[in-house]
Amino acid sequence: MRKLASCRFWRTFVPSTALAVTVFLVSKFVYPLPVYADLLLWYSRLDPLLLLSHLRAGVIPDWTWLPLLTVALTVLFGRIFCGWLCPLGGLLAILHSLKVSILNVVGKKNKDVLPGYLSRLSIMRLPWFLFLVTILLLGSGWPMYFTPFHLLTEELSRLWRQQIPWILILVVFGGLIFFPRFWCVYLCPTGLLFTYLSRWRIFRAKPPVSCIHCGLCEKICPTGAARPSAALTTADCLLCGRCSEKCPVGHFEIRQETSSPTSLANEIGNTFSRREILRAGSALAIAGAATPLFLRPAGANPLRPPGSLEEDDFLSHCSRCGRCIKVCPSQCISPMSLSSGAGLFLTPHIIPREARCELCQQCQTVCPTGAIDHAPIPQVLMGRAVIDHSLCLGWAHAKLCLVCKEQCPQSAIDSDLQNRPSVQEEKCVGCGGCENACPVNPAAIVVQPQPKRRHQK
Repeated sequence: MRKLASCRFWRTFVPSTALAVTVFLVSKFVYPLPVYADLLLWYSRLDPLLLLSHLRAGVIPDWTWLPLLTVALTVLFGRIFCGWLCPLGGLLAILHSLKVSILNVVGKKNKDVLPGYLSRLSIMRLPWFLFLVTILLLGSGWPMYFTPFHLLTEELSRLWRQQIPWILILVVFGGLIFFPRFWCVYLCPTGLLFTYLSRWRIFRAKPPVSCIHCGLCEKICPTGAARPSAALTTADCLLCGRCSEKCPVGHFEIRQETSSPTSLANEIGNTFSRREILRAGSALAIAGAATPLFLRPAGANPLRPPGSLEEDDFLSHCSRCGRCIKVCPSQCISPMSLSSGAGLFLTPHIIPREARCELCQQCQTVCPTGAIDHAPIPQVLMGRAVIDHSLCLGWAHAKLCLVCKEQCPQSAIDSDLQNRPSVQEEKCVGCGGCENACPVNPAAIVVQPQPKRRHQK
């Protein structure tokens, strides 16, 4: 038995450091990448859902021990990752602390009590989680976007592009309007996974035996996990220590779970009741029906960054984290718009006419999911350049141009005795340098994406 002593400084310092480190590392995603850029990659691997996305593809990565370590800590102590290590949770913790401090200065009490009407959303948490996991297992990378590392880095990438981080704003407003960890409790798939794992945790924070049931811990708990009437904290407990700091009769204690099966069943709820089974079944059915909306639309084949997997595999891996967009030195990589369809929305693509790929391969280095794999430049197959003879100055007007030949970094464009260009397909990697430099409008040479992009290993 160990007391959960006052940890006001640490509960702010540690999550704030996690957030600051993430922001700092994303800010350093510029060419050339510093040697410590891989830290964010390894940090992201603490998320078990990232491991699940790899296992679904039949790949057992060598960093499997990292998410399994997070799972082990969760089984031991509960949502310690969410309360202390999550960078997005760190942002919400900072905002909560600032809100409480401001209210204290103006002489008002903090009223972050879980509203009654929001508590009804609890019945939808399992269906929502099953919906996301089912879509992930059926081949869409979309659910990974909602995990904390990928969501935060994508929104930070939007900030660096001077765009509005609208999802991050909604997450923040949810915490300010409803209660501090609304996102963590109801919407975050990683948080929901840890919640269900925490129900069988070995150690948990409990009120002191001298508890007078004043209800103060319930009012200040950022997740509404304190239950002094039942002498326990629920699986949503983040071990942040706020309850222990404010308890008027003593500290909360971290004790081994000794609850009876009946008490545990009460915490878990009627998970296997008829209604819950119907909700879960409905979520699975809806996910199965909705999955085609999150896959590749018929005929869609955009030009992807160098090293990208075949299109269907790419979409099943890509988490829309925005890291490849942030690191690109030529800013040739941009997110696809919603008009492209839900399956392609926010995935990275290249429009050579706007910017050419410099083949720096930095996008391969920062990709956390393997959607952009490591590939030597000769094996990269983004697309193939095709010349329209009716537009080309050399072919249609017998004029000396050959700008495309001069701009090709792979020497994949040759010319004949009449100075007419031609593409050597075995050398072309589809970087778009020729299309970008072509003086004709529309370009006389364009890169056509290839239906198969998987490189040889």
